[in-house]
Amino acid sequence: MRIKVLSAICLASISLIACDSTSQITNNTLKQNLSDCERDGLVGAVKAVLTDDVIIGDQNGQEVETQQASSTSIYDESGKRTTQTLFRVVMPNGYAIIQHDLMFNPQARRQRTEEPISNNGGKWVKNYDDRGYLTEGVRFDAGGKQVESLSVSYKFDDRGNWIKRVALRSKQDNQTSATQPTELSYRNIVYFNSPTTSGATVAKFTPSDTVQSKSPISPSEENLSRGRALFNQKCASCHGENGKSQTPFAAVMPKKPEDLTGEKVRALGEGDVYTAISNGGASGAMHAFKGRVTDESLWQIALYAQRLSRDSSAPGAATGAVTGAADGQKTIASPSPRQAQPASPPPAEQRFQLKGKVISIDRETRQVTVEHEEIKGYMGAMTMPFPLIDDKALSRIKKDDRIEATLVIGVGKWGLENVVIK
Repeated sequence: MRIKVLSAICLASISLIACDSTSQITNNTLKQNLSDCERDGLVGAVKAVLTDDVIIGDQNGQEVETQQASSTSIYDESGKRTTQTLFRVVMPNGYAIIQHDLMFNPQARRQRTEEPISNNGGKWVKNYDDRGYLTEGVRFDAGGKQVESLSVSYKFDDRGNWIKRVALRSKQDNQTSATQPTELSYRNIVYFNSPTTSGATVAKFTPSDTVQSKSPISPSEENLSRGRALFNQKCASCHGENGKSQTPFAAVMPKKPEDLTGEKVRALGEGDVYTAISNGGASGAMHAFKGRVTDESLWQIALYAQRLSRDSSAPGAATGAVTGAADGQKTIASPSPRQAQPASPPPAEQRFQLKGKVISIDRETRQVTVEHEEIKGYMGAMTMPFPLIDDKALSRIKKDDRIEATLVIGVGKWGLENVVIK
C-alpha cells in the first residue's frame, strides 16, 4: 500500500549530536535565536512556501509520480510562521496526514551525527553539509549491521533556497540490496517584494500549443473519479478543491492562479486544458506536469478540471460544453449527451476506531505521533502523526501512553477525538 511507504519515509527521528557541555550551550543558543523561517531551512525574505513531497514509482513500465503530499507555510517579515497547513495525501476514504522530513539540522553543520531509533531499532549515522542539509545517511540495526543507505541532492534558486530535492534509498538484507522508490520534493517560494515565484518548472501556454483538441479517453465515472483524486493531489494547493483559487498559497502569490470556474477557463476546450496542465501556466507560477504523470492521467485531470469549471453546483459556474462558432469565437452550449456527471465526493464525515502507543507529541502544532494497530476499513498498522481535536487530551497526553480514540475524517476535518488514555 503506497501510503505505508510514504509514511515510513517521511517520519524523521530526532537528531542527537554527541558534544560537550560547551557546544551544547552553543547549539541551544543557536536554536533559540533562529526564526521559524530559518528553522525550516530557509534563507532570505521568504513570504510563503508550497512544498510537494512525491514518490516516483513504476506505472505500466513508465517511471512517474505515484503519490503526493503538499503543504503551505506562510511567514511574516520577521520570519515568524503565521500559517501552516498539514501535509495530506488523497486516499479513497478521504485524506491521510503525514509528516514532512526537513532533512535539515542547523545544529549539525559539517557534522556526522548518530541518531538512535526508538524501541531499540538501531541507529542512523548521518552527514550534514556546511548549511545543515542532510547529504548522506546509513541505518544500522540493533546488532550493528547496515540495513539501509540514503543519498540526498539539492537544486537551489538564486536566493540560496532549494527548490528540488532528490532522496535515493537502498535497503540490504542477508542476500540482496534493493533500491527503494525515489523521493522528490519540490518547493515553490514566494519572496517579499518579488514579482515572481521561485521554483516553478514551466513552459509558456497558448491555445495554439494544443496537440489534439479532443481527449482520447471518455469522461466516464471512472476517469472523472481518477481525475478528481489527481486534481486534489496536484492542483488543489493553489486552485482549491472547488477550483476557485482561494487557498492560503494562492492568496500570497504575485499573480493569483486562474479561477477555474471563471469565464476564461470555461471557454477553453478540453485539449487547451490538457495543454495548460502539461506545459504549465503563462504566468510562470504553475508546474508543468508532462512527464511527471502518465499521459492518461493528464487527460483525466483535464476532463475533471473542465467539468469542475462547469459544475452547476459550484457558485458562479456555468453548465454546458464549449463549441466553436462560425466566426471562430467560443460559446457555451448545452451539455453533450455523452458527458458523465462529476464523480461523487467522499462521504461528508467518517469515523474509525484507533488503538496505539504515543511516540511523540507536538503541542504547538497539536499533533500526536501514534504507532497504531490496523484501522479497520481505512489503513493498515503504521506509525504516523494525527492532529488532536480533543483539547483535554492535548493537555494531559504524554509519550508512551497507550490510547484509544476516534479518527474523524471529513471535509475540512481530520483528527482524533474521544481520546481515552489507558
